[in-house]
Amino acid sequence: MKDYPLTIPVCQLDEDRYFVGMTTADLDPVVKNGHYLIPRLCIESDEPEHKNGFIAQWNDGQWKYIEDHRGEAVYLKKTGEKQTITALGKLPKDVTTHAPKPFTEWSEEAGSWVDVANSDELRLQDKKEKAGAITRSQLLTSTELRLGKNKTELLEIAERELAGSHLIKVRNAISEAQSFTLVNDDIWDFFTQALNISADKLFALWEEAKLNP
Repeated sequence: MKDYPLTIPVCQLDEDRYFVGMTTADLDPVVKNGHYLIPRLCIESDEPEHKNGFIAQWNDGQWKYIEDHRGEAVYLKKTGEKQTITALGKLPKDVTTHAPKPFTEWSEEAGSWVDVANSDELRLQDKKEKAGAITRSQLLTSTELRLGKNKTELLEIAERELAGSHLIKVRNAISEAQSFTLVNDDIWDFFTQALNISADKLFALWEEAKLNP
């Protein structure tokens, strides 16, 4: 009488016949011809080959490999919104795995995120907002240390270079304002145009000013 192993390896599937893992089937103790008690949702087959980014599915008596992006972060091409893939199969055509940078939009032609038309302007505005506020004392101290211009000299330059409401706003700010931000167009224009300071140098002055008591 032939001896049969007490168990054999079998492949376990889920309800959709996707491979879950390996388990065992027990030899039928009643039938003596090598019959095994195959558990539900299990099949006798070699373990499927492992392929990164795919999951094996038993279909028509063989293994088929389905793309598996579950858990991956993707971004909607229309809005840049981040989402997580939860379904099996190919990625939807309206998403990409490339994260967008600020002030970009998706280009199908380029196959990547590209700058929007006014990206430079938007980036500058964003940088101004993130620079935050400094006090008048901090500004005047930093301006005198970095530019060699004290309060009186700043007012003289304003009187000479500016006019109308622009002059009034800058003059009053230098004399009385409690805080300054680079979002204020009058202050920005005064430093970059009347004082002829580059944007990079002005941002550096702003950061230095924050260190002043």
